[in-house]
Amino acid sequence: PAMRVLLPHAAALSVSPVVLCGGGARGQHLLRVAGKMQMSTTSARLLTLNSATTQDWKDVIDVLSPIMKESRYTRMEQVVMRRRDGVHLVLENLSDPLNCGAVMRTAEGLGVQHIHIVESVNEFRQPGAETTASARGALKNVAMGASRWLSVSKYKSSRACFERLKELGLRVLASDCPESETVDEDERDGFTTIKTHEFQAEPLDQLAFSRGEGVALVFGNERRGVSRAFLEHADSSFYLPMCGFTQSFNISVAAAISMQILLATGAFPEGSLPEDLKMKLLGRWLLRDVKGSKPVLRRNGIEFKDF
Repeated sequence: PAMRVLLPHAAALSVSPVVLCGGGARGQHLLRVAGKMQMSTTSARLLTLNSATTQDWKDVIDVLSPIMKESRYTRMEQVVMRRRDGVHLVLENLSDPLNCGAVMRTAEGLGVQHIHIVESVNEFRQPGAETTASARGALKNVAMGASRWLSVSKYKSSRACFERLKELGLRVLASDCPESETVDEDERDGFTTIKTHEFQAEPLDQLAFSRGEGVALVFGNERRGVSRAFLEHADSSFYLPMCGFTQSFNISVAAAISMQILLATGAFPEGSLPEDLKMKLLGRWLLRDVKGSKPVLRRNGIEFKDF
């Protein structure tokens, strides 16, 4: 019924839009949108996803939100309002897509929005890239569709990623592990930690963080760890102290613990994502999830050249 209010011929209907969509605040919102639409069918604004202004995204939200089921849109609003600013994750050449999916699921659940993927050696793979149905199903179960709600940036080199992080004004912290104290014969399986560089990392929970700063946590390949390109240029490096026989955590566990340590400092509170980014994020979600969003927006005078 909401769709009928947005279509151009809705104005010719003798039935009130409020009757079509219900009364109350929701009905009043739809009336406003219908009124906007009648005035905007003459010419379309040609936009791109990256050049659209905050006002452009607000207009997208005004047009598309009434089409979506109210409970679904309300949930989107609630989630985007709790997104955090300042925490970025970097995954450098992870080889196991299940690990990638697990990290992204944890990040999304904690309100961390920005993921940077370096694929100079290993290509980042989504569920559809897997070759077997069982592999796709396993990855889907681990990731739970988290990547759909995240801002994922990809890079072909660690240097390009690092330069982008610095452009964003982020403090880059690379994960590192202390060298193994002893290497027994039965431990020579490729997982012992033997350094080719000077170890200077500090425990993550001993580092200081302040509100307003941006931090990028860098995690490397499951076997090789973070590359020297990152370790040598990062602002500092960190590790998670361990007191057992095992020498390292699984990458998804390490990322989860690290994110929780940062969030526990209070420097990256819920809802701290700037309002303009919240609008952009919500607008992109609607653009993707509303069926037929492109023609609906065009009829409302909005068109994205790259969508």
